[in-house]
Amino acid sequence: MNPPRAVGLLGLICLLGGGCAATQELTRDLPGVKFVKYTMAGADREQRASLDRGLTQLRAFEYDPAVRSLRQAIWDVELIDKRSLRLEELVEVHQALAEAYAGLGKNQWSTEQRALAQALAEYGRRENESGPTETALAKAKAAYQSAHFREAVTGFGQALVEIEGQSPTPLRLRSLVDARCHLVLAYFALGRSERAGEEVRRLAALDGATVSCRRQAPPPVRTLITAVEASEARLGKRSAD
Repeated sequence: MNPPRAVGLLGLICLLGGGCAATQELTRDLPGVKFVKYTMAGADREQRASLDRGLTQLRAFEYDPAVRSLRQAIWDVELIDKRSLRLEELVEVHQALAEAYAGLGKNQWSTEQRALAQALAEYGRRENESGPTETALAKAKAAYQSAHFREAVTGFGQALVEIEGQSPTPLRLRSLVDARCHLVLAYFALGRSERAGEEVRRLAALDGATVSCRRQAPPPVRTLITAVEASEARLGKRSAD
């Protein structure tokens, strides 16, 4: 048996058995392994389509299209029910976003994404842990309501990680939309309207998310949301043409 095939079979055996951590790491990106993981998780391989498209665009140095694809990928992979696979894919999404932002010269945004990817990876190593997600989100909201906006931004970032312990999927999605909407509000309150706008773009990638956010936003933020949505609609039309 040739070595690549042997490694592939060993990786498959370990995946099926749920063990062999070192071998899982070795075989994670071999052709077919991702397909096996999706099959075993009962997940639709199409949930990775936006991520694959973003990675292809990233390799071609098409940074703006890559960012748009990866914003969509954030929500697509959230539909994966199996926690370990979902977290693995989210880590890859945010690492790719970090590279795309770096390519666009947005180094602070890139650093944020690398930190989020690392936090998600560490969270994924805590087997079956379900933290007090409501507490993390509530603390961040309390900081925002007290006008401690920098603390709120940090808190909502932490909540994005801990919310991954929630199930079922609709509940998790609602909590993520809530956290990201409050990130829009907190960044705007800090005078970082460009960063707030990027968070709006991430929300806009999920149908209906900006609608719920607009309802709780003050008028200046509603104006920002409307402007960002109009800009994204124009970009989408040009891409279609």
